[in-house]
Amino acid sequence: MNQYISDKIEAVITQPDAVFNPLLRLETDLRAEAKRRKPPLNFKTVRPEDVAEELGNGWAVKKAGKRQTTLGRPKQHDQLLEDRIWSLLRMMGYQQMNGHRSTIEFKRTDGSIGRKQIDVFAADAETAIVAECKSRETRGRKSLQKDLQDTILLQEYIRKLIYSSYPNTAKPKIIWLYATNNIIWSESDLERAEDGKITVTTENEIQYFEAFLKHMGPAGKYQILGEFLKGQKVPGLEGVKIPAIKGRIAGETFFSFVVTPRNLLRIAFVNHQALNHPDGKPAYQRMISSSRIKEIGEFIKQGGFFPTNILVNFTSPPRFDPISNKENTDDNIKFGWLTLPQLYRSAWIIDGQHRLYGYSSITDKFLDQSLFVLAFNGMDTHKEADLFITINHKQKSVPKSLLVSLLADLRLGDSDARTATSALASAVVRAINTDKTSPLSRRFITHGVPPEANQNLTVSEAVNGLVRSELIGRVIGKGRLGGPLSGPTDEATITRAKIVLNAYFEELRKTNPERWEAGRTGYISTNPGIRAHLGLIAEVVKYLSQKTGQDFHAIQEKEFAACVVDFTKPLFDHFSSADDDAISQKFSRKFGEGGVKEYLYHLLKVIHDVHPDFGPQEFITWISQRESARVDEANAFVMNLSERLTNYVIETLKSIHGTHILPSGDAAFWEVGVESRRVKDNAYRKQQEDKQERRKPREAYFDLIDLEEIVKQKNNWDHFEYIFNMPMEDEKKGKKYYLDWISRYNELRRVAAHKNNMRTYTEEDIEFLDWLRSELTPKLKSIS
Repeated sequence: MNQYISDKIEAVITQPDAVFNPLLRLETDLRAEAKRRKPPLNFKTVRPEDVAEELGNGWAVKKAGKRQTTLGRPKQHDQLLEDRIWSLLRMMGYQQMNGHRSTIEFKRTDGSIGRKQIDVFAADAETAIVAECKSRETRGRKSLQKDLQDTILLQEYIRKLIYSSYPNTAKPKIIWLYATNNIIWSESDLERAEDGKITVTTENEIQYFEAFLKHMGPAGKYQILGEFLKGQKVPGLEGVKIPAIKGRIAGETFFSFVVTPRNLLRIAFVNHQALNHPDGKPAYQRMISSSRIKEIGEFIKQGGFFPTNILVNFTSPPRFDPISNKENTDDNIKFGWLTLPQLYRSAWIIDGQHRLYGYSSITDKFLDQSLFVLAFNGMDTHKEADLFITINHKQKSVPKSLLVSLLADLRLGDSDARTATSALASAVVRAINTDKTSPLSRRFITHGVPPEANQNLTVSEAVNGLVRSELIGRVIGKGRLGGPLSGPTDEATITRAKIVLNAYFEELRKTNPERWEAGRTGYISTNPGIRAHLGLIAEVVKYLSQKTGQDFHAIQEKEFAACVVDFTKPLFDHFSSADDDAISQKFSRKFGEGGVKEYLYHLLKVIHDVHPDFGPQEFITWISQRESARVDEANAFVMNLSERLTNYVIETLKSIHGTHILPSGDAAFWEVGVESRRVKDNAYRKQQEDKQERRKPREAYFDLIDLEEIVKQKNNWDHFEYIFNMPMEDEKKGKKYYLDWISRYNELRRVAAHKNNMRTYTEEDIEFLDWLRSELTPKLKSIS
């Protein structure tokens, strides 16, 4: 990317004709550029003698030939984003687009010429898009202050360059776009973008746009332009009048008319749940089905038509001019001329999106056919969603989860306390998901859009966790009692909860960004994890309220978050320092309600180790039971391992030295394999002390400490070294025999053999046994 731009630039146009260099206009050039940008690799061809040098630069051979070899190398993350946005705009049908490394020139006040690279540019007769692409290799925060300032400084000059290419026609609307990948935006940068009339598009929106265009093709262009240009005029719709009927039904004003798909598509907008636009809640529409679009397109091509209305809501009031009163005598219905709203996304489709967009998959000549439309005038979006549910609730294609989610959304402030609480929790979770500054932004699975690897969270699970935590209130009888995150109104609660939860989860994210972004495989940013952390925050609030008298219902959001984050610092330190195996052992494989509870208890345990009086009684009981279970598990392991090691040593001695009888009368493995007189006498003495009916062969009475002498024996060591030679963490280097673990293990075997309340395992003992299990078990399995 180019260097930062001086803030002192003269209003001088140095390239009135070229605009951008290079600018692609021919279809053949656009196709070639699209082909170059589509794959995740860069390609180049070299002579065979140059291949070796290029391999050292990260290139790999893709196709070898006698005269030239094709090499490929993965694109950098910033180039991948630029190519992704370029390809997105190409899918929208733009016919003028920038080529590779397009630049503009400008003159500074000192007379020098500066150059600015334009990441992505696309234009047609109606709109021009100037896109700046910013990316991080891994997700995190990045200041865009200087970049935004530079873009704003150059806007006027770029605008004049673009307009200079349209000398005799209407000037296109210019969209200033910042497309970002893996960047968590700051509030201040979002404000700068808004001040500069710059549209911010993150992975969330890009993902939705790509999925929508994959189904729709270029006909989906106006849905996306509606996002960029909402409230602005659509060129070419001035004065489009159509005959219509105006009336009222169920308290709503409606218009009934016939319109062409060409005109309706330009102002239409579908409030997809996949987009979940903050100003369009509740988002109720399903993502368009490409198969249905194709079926409908074929139906239209074969002469089919739709005798039923497409249901629409005008969000901007159209103009209606009734005909003369002499011909308009009915008080309930008026005939007249309707002037369509000229604004982007001014006609929200309630029902019939497939019928409308079915025209997208067929040739342009069908766009002037007739569609029957029933349009409401400014209907509340909650009524829209209710109407959608009424029409579609019996259709199998409408997912039940979507309808349940909508019912919660529609019942914000409901008279039923439980429904109202669920609706409020849903609103909080969705506010966090759509907040570009949140660590949880774009982490939730979106219905109708293929999820990326780290999009593993579900809104329903997060809502469930928030309700159960009682942070935003609880149900008492038929009423609601506010929680520590509650505000005076539902909207205030949403804002308060978003601020506090964003602050907490940002601290959690920073402990290990890679693990956080890993999703399921990182075991932190998972459904059970998010729910458990919400429960933990609630427990921290209860504890601090009792210990310090702090009123969390009254304090400001930043102080609230600071108190919780400060108290949970031991937990954040644990997540920062613990290795992947330790995290996996505690937090993996947690499913269902029991899994969430166990996950929470492991979180509580980390803080409990620092504050022994922290945690609810049920958790304290769990610790006690868990310790008892750990002791039983340790006892079983110790005794089982002792038997396995003894049997292994005996069987190995037999395989080395044989079981044949020597002149001494003893078997070879006993006579030759065990040289120590002490070990032999000890085994014989223990055998004789045992009851005659229970006596076993002498070798069965080896002590663990006896095994150490046997395996170190010169004629035995080579056969036992693989299993027994294990240096402990604090053992000095350079020793021949690393067998100190046997003495430590022998002490613990005595604990297991003589259980009582005074003799138990310490935390260090448990950790040692965990180490022993991880080291020895794979070895014993490999030779068994």
